[in-house]
Amino acid sequence: MSQLNILMVLTSHSELGNTGEKTGFWVEEFAAPYYVFADAGVNITLASPPVASLR
Repeated sequence: MSQLNILMVLTSHSELGNTGEKTGFWVEEFAAPYYVFADAGVNITLASPPVASLR
C-alpha cells in the first residue's frame, strides 16, 4: 500500500474581506485532525496562500 498524502490549507487572512471583522482558524480545528493523521503515519503538507494572491 502506498503512503497516504494529505494537504491541509490554512487561512493567512486576518480580516474577513473588507468588513474589518477578524478571521483566522481555530487551533483545535487544525490540531485535532493533524494529530490523528500524524499518529496514523500519513504524510501531511501544510499550506497557507499569500494574502495578496487571493485578492
